Amino acid sequence: MNGDLVKQSDLLMLQRDFSDIESQSDWRLQSFHEVSSRLSDSKFPCLFGRHAWKQNSLLFTFISETERTDNMLNSLIKFTNRPQTLPIEQRLYSPLSMVFEQGGFVELKEAQAFSWKCLQEIHDGDHENWPDSIPISPEDKSWSFCFGGVALFINISCPGHQKIRSRNLGNRVVFVINPRQHFDVLASSKDIKGIKVREKIRNRVSNDNQGYESKELVFYGDDNNLEWKQYQLNEEGSLNLDKCPLKISKER
Repeated sequence: MNGDLVKQSDLLMLQRDFSDIESQSDWRLQSFHEVSSRLSDSKFPCLFGRHAWKQNSLLFTFISETERTDNMLNSLIKFTNRPQTLPIEQRLYSPLSMVFEQGGFVELKEAQAFSWKCLQEIHDGDHENWPDSIPISPEDKSWSFCFGGVALFINISCPGHQKIRSRNLGNRVVFVINPRQHFDVLASSKDIKGIKVREKIRNRVSNDNQGYESKELVFYGDDNNLEWKQYQLNEEGSLNLDKCPLKISKER
């Protein structure tokens, strides 16, 4: 399963077929159970994640500690091929949950530093040129992380989050990855319906976090928005970053 795209439905079947002891001894099934527990909670703030869970359309990939880079690249090559082979209505509610085996992070900032290191490895291993339509500087309001020529949004979730519960999906680091195009369809900041959906999700996030609100959460393209700051949300103990740690190369 490591480095492959695994359907939520297949993992549910595996979970049923394995005994409780077997499931607990396999870090991948254990992590799937933890993510599932959060997404199946009616109070989980992301309405799109909740809908995908109920629709049984989530995708997972598991990243082993010993083959981390190969696993990350293999799964993302497959994931970013989907926009080229599937119509958008068949992939809107299929975000990729990338779950990392490596653990042992004592503090939140350690897990976040590990996450940025992984994103740099993903970028360095990308064989496609950076899209001309996306700025290479993360300090540009229109920047977005890209792989395989596809603009993505990366949600970094870490076990060390205490106040920002919406970014804690269990005992391991998890990247929730969506093509940016999907947000433009489901919750565009350019139409009233999309703005209302975003506001509803933000209110649910605030409720889930017991009123704690992250100043990093704004809208893509706004003058005060830097997209990379939404990848890592901050609370006490977070990695303190003055600028994005990623070094982006345009030509491969």
